[in-house]
Amino acid sequence: MNELIEDHIFSRSTTKALVEANMRYRKGDQAALGEIKDRLKTLVDFYPKHIKKEDDVFFPASRAYFSDREDQAMLAEFWEFDRKMIHEKYKSVVKEFEAKLMAPRCL
Repeated sequence: MNELIEDHIFSRSTTKALVEANMRYRKGDQAALGEIKDRLKTLVDFYPKHIKKEDDVFFPASRAYFSDREDQAMLAEFWEFDRKMIHEKYKSVVKEFEAKLMAPRCL
């Protein structure tokens, strides 16, 4: 558990640094592009290992503390949450895309 907590602290810190570098880049700091690249590479390398740790070690071990009924109810809630989250994300993407298509264009 402590290792996962440290992972989450690391990922939040790295993501924060990525956002800050992106803001600097958008304000014209070309040097920030290197930091953006480095932070993205760090996250790309980090997340698959972290997710594997959660999926293969932490979650299976924690499920042993629940009855079968509690476990199945929790899994059903997770599936529903994920289903809604994905639908909401892509509804938002489509609306944003449609708004761009419908926006008047200046020539």
